[in-house]
Amino acid sequence: MTDQQTEIQEVTAAREAVVWIDHARAIIVEHHNSGHSVQVVDRLLAEREERFEARAINEVLDRDRVIVSGPAYARTGFERAYVALTHRPDRLVDVQPTTSVRRVARTRAR
Repeated sequence: MTDQQTEIQEVTAAREAVVWIDHARAIIVEHHNSGHSVQVVDRLLAEREERFEARAINEVLDRDRVIVSGPAYARTGFERAYVALTHRPDRLVDVQPTTSVRRVARTRAR
């Protein structure tokens, strides 16, 4: 593969984020060429749901694809807010979680 082909592939690669959200926090995972990054957006004390969702959306605003997971009420609220802000429902991918993020985190910490 030539350098030009590699550069084209890197430029055209979709920028993705995985968002797991509930009423207390959003965990955002992104894959980069150098590895993964994880960002946690905690809901502030007495923060309205709409403001919390807006802060989480701001972290993934320029992604080509946003994969959303978490409890149904939180996914739906996030997705509605995302579409209202971006007018880009085509960027959202909704998944039903099969395992808890907290359970996975506890397992990896052992």
